[in-house]
Amino acid sequence: MVTISKITKQKKHQDRFNIFIERQGEESFAFGVHEDLLVRYALRKGMELTDDDMNDIQKQDAMYRYYTLSINYLSYRMRAKSEIIDYLTKKEASQQDIDYVVERLEREGLLDDHAFAEAFVRSKMNTSSNGPNKLKQELYQKKLSEDQIAHGLSQYTHEAEVDKLVSLIEKKMRSSQKKSFQEQVNQIKQSMMQKGFNRDAIDVAMQSIDTTVDEEAEREAVQYQGEKAWRKHARKHDGFQLEQKVKAALFQKGFSGELVQQFIDEKKLEGET
Repeated sequence: MVTISKITKQKKHQDRFNIFIERQGEESFAFGVHEDLLVRYALRKGMELTDDDMNDIQKQDAMYRYYTLSINYLSYRMRAKSEIIDYLTKKEASQQDIDYVVERLEREGLLDDHAFAEAFVRSKMNTSSNGPNKLKQELYQKKLSEDQIAHGLSQYTHEAEVDKLVSLIEKKMRSSQKKSFQEQVNQIKQSMMQKGFNRDAIDVAMQSIDTTVDEEAEREAVQYQGEKAWRKHARKHDGFQLEQKVKAALFQKGFSGELVQQFIDEKKLEGET
């Protein structure tokens, strides 16, 4: 049995107190405790404690400390249960402490993977360029269940997906330069697939935008790509073989036969002058 000899407030943490005890006539620091536990256990100078009492208080304080750390962690944004567990594990919390914190946060409605999935998808829809399939992968990484993931993705309707795609595709079409229209379309479709959008939504979105080919831009693009291909293959080929290599390169990039032949004819004329 020991006696509490002194209680002082910590300088750096105003909500925590240092508990000093007297054992066999000598005073020593025993443990730190949060003010809520100070009140709960009615700790005061002169109070007698057993070793079991002190162990119990310290265990409760550790749990409370990990709980308050988690509350602060949650203050920035909602978290998945797995994120809280990973966070506390890095803080070297015991499994007992983690179980206590998770159970308490869930009981208080501060930790809810169904609500998290919904908020996560809604936020990503507004702040990222990723489609539903990409978000599904991210939710799997956060160890959510199939039901929780499906609940979250229900926010990402087909209509919302198409609207998002139209905006992204129009922006990409405006930024693409010196490529054939068909190559732009193919690359955009591939890019949207990689971002996690569904093929049928991509097709609907493509039908919703203006796909009129800018003939002047197409001629400039074939000229640019044709010159690049000509310089590349002229190192090893000439004459008919060079023309065929350049034609193949331009066809592969999606240019029409008419534009490709026009470019070849112009190059042949240059060679004759």
